[in-house]
Amino acid sequence: MKTIKIDWKYTYYCVYADVYRNTGKFNKKILIKEFLSNKSTVSLLIYYRLCRYYANKRKNLFEYLIHAILYRKFCKKQVTLGIELNQRTEIGYGIRLPHRGGIVIHPKVNMGNNCEIMQGVTIGNNILKSRTEVAIIGDNVILGAGSKVIGPVTIGSNVIIGANAVVTHDIQNNCTAAGLPAKVISPLNDNVSINIDYSGRE
Repeated sequence: MKTIKIDWKYTYYCVYADVYRNTGKFNKKILIKEFLSNKSTVSLLIYYRLCRYYANKRKNLFEYLIHAILYRKFCKKQVTLGIELNQRTEIGYGIRLPHRGGIVIHPKVNMGNNCEIMQGVTIGNNILKSRTEVAIIGDNVILGAGSKVIGPVTIGSNVIIGANAVVTHDIQNNCTAAGLPAKVISPLNDNVSINIDYSGRE
């Protein structure tokens, strides 16, 4: 996946998409409520987006100060919510975290748009092979509760990984995978909707 330029326009759209996908709507009232919340995974995502923006932008003392304040709060939220997420991890817009607790995302992970991560998910390295080579995950992917994605695997787009599955090999597009190790068990059901229409923006 190519690296995206982290400018303010892209950052704002990511915040909008994240909030919309997790709450079903977007307006200033909801944005402020989620930003100020200490228990919301959406709040963590907003801080992640802002920290990622300022980590790539810092050019003067004022921006360094803003980043330092945001980053400190971001770290506290990770502890409170039980979600380990690095500010420089590449995650596309519209990520959904419906539950908190036990989520670990390696800093080098590259994840596409409109993905969903359930509780207890780990996306990490295979320590026996490499500490830095980790997963590339496509668009519209759901990682079921307790699932593990280990090492430099590629998960295609429009994929559902079943609960407690362990992914150690590449998974193709448009399918459901489950088991230990995870294997494709069926094409993706047409009735399953992973993506969401953002046209309802308020």
